[in-house]
Amino acid sequence: MNADKWKAGIIENAMRRDRMADKALENRSKSPLSSSDVVQTADFVFSPIKPLDRVGDSGPLLLAKLKADRSQRYLVKHAYTDCAANEFVYTKLAQAMGTKMPDAVLFQLSEGEKRKYFKTEYIIGLKYLDLAIENPSYQQIREQALNWQDYFRFRAMYDMLQESDSFETPLAADGLIYRVDTTDAFPLSDCLLSRAGLNIEMENGINVKETVRQYILHLEYDQLWKNQDFDRTLHRLAERYGEEGIPYFLEPFALIQEIKNDDIDDFLNTLCYFYPDFIGDYFKLFIAALQRKSCEYLKSKKQ
Repeated sequence: MNADKWKAGIIENAMRRDRMADKALENRSKSPLSSSDVVQTADFVFSPIKPLDRVGDSGPLLLAKLKADRSQRYLVKHAYTDCAANEFVYTKLAQAMGTKMPDAVLFQLSEGEKRKYFKTEYIIGLKYLDLAIENPSYQQIREQALNWQDYFRFRAMYDMLQESDSFETPLAADGLIYRVDTTDAFPLSDCLLSRAGLNIEMENGINVKETVRQYILHLEYDQLWKNQDFDRTLHRLAERYGEEGIPYFLEPFALIQEIKNDDIDDFLNTLCYFYPDFIGDYFKLFIAALQRKSCEYLKSKKQ
């Protein structure tokens, strides 16, 4: 290990300890965490995903198997601080709108956990999919997928949730396509989220956590889609695949408005046992702005 890598590891470990200590203080006033979306690392065995060069934007991946039932498997992301937050919220929103995504769980580091698999304390598991076709063509999706309509819903959500990475919809052995690998959604980066829980003051007297909080809560949320042209995506899809996908593309803009605040609060409250509480506020502001933008867009289609 070279000197620069060694120093980076020391810094990352120190930041992780500081974040976890501050999160523990925030959680003291809360009731004990109880959620079907949370599992304990102690209940699983972990192994690296092979080939080892398959890392992508999510970093090195792990395969988790439940000790009591090795058939229950999760693809685990842990290397960056944005993976768990972004993919957990994306999954909850997508599933609330009726589209297919692998079930997501957050791994809580069990007391006494000594295994050094995890680069951050933010660990998400996505239900492992047995695949029929890893990268199906649209023709294969149209002919074989029981939920081929989700392809167009996924395309809409890609724009709605501010994605910019690859668009992956593997065809699973159950005959359904699923949307996977959504880490690169939402405006917040690993750089910001890695600092969001650092309740420390710099030499200039600036508190890192408060600085990030102020930045996040004062974003111009209603302007996030100012350069987003939903119609351009819709027209491109219609030209390529025909007009049968148009109503399915438009569906998520209506469905996002129907998600109840209580349901949003429920999964964000769970997320905030892991991330600073104001990260939940950030996602609330984002979702509320998206609901307004979606309403505006659908109104424009009726004119």
